[in-house]
Amino acid sequence: MARGNLKETYLTQVYELFRKRGLNLTMDEISFELKITKKTLYNNFKSKDILMRTVMEHVIEDVEFKINLSLTQGKNAIEALFYSSSMMNKTLEELGPQLLNDSSLLLPDLKVLDHTNRTSFYSRIISDNLERGISEGLYRDNFNKDLITLFFTSAMAKIYTWNGSYVYLKDPFVFHSELVRYHLESIVNDMGREILHSFMQK
Repeated sequence: MARGNLKETYLTQVYELFRKRGLNLTMDEISFELKITKKTLYNNFKSKDILMRTVMEHVIEDVEFKINLSLTQGKNAIEALFYSSSMMNKTLEELGPQLLNDSSLLLPDLKVLDHTNRTSFYSRIISDNLERGISEGLYRDNFNKDLITLFFTSAMAKIYTWNGSYVYLKDPFVFHSELVRYHLESIVNDMGREILHSFMQK
């Protein structure tokens, strides 16, 4: 097997380890679980930090691709946000609270954790969705788009800094679903509210 393919295999295997046991595994433990020598592991990833970052960047890229794809499935801005919410919930379930928390502590600079940065992936999703909803005549046009984006992404950021002590985040999927509904209820106009309630009853 080519080295590039091997590296991809290692990434997949290490991600599964991180997902189950968190990021605090040592290189000795990782090489043992992968049934390879530590030298082989270091030949592919020069340090533990590089390994963590490579794995998480790979995960982030996959997540962003899936969310972007889900956004195209909605017939309008409201449906698009619900579909992206559903994809996000699946992602949260796959990652699990351990990996989310470890990532926020050990890799705080990764974009996926920086929801309140106006240039981040999630900020752009919300901002673009606001523009789409206004252009479709489903959202009000008399709100501050930057502040509404910040309100949503600030709440989303709570999921990624969860340490088990915040009772409302014991089920991040419920938290995220309710956040999307709360967000939409606050910005839709009368026509948008009809579509929103109709969609939620499906």
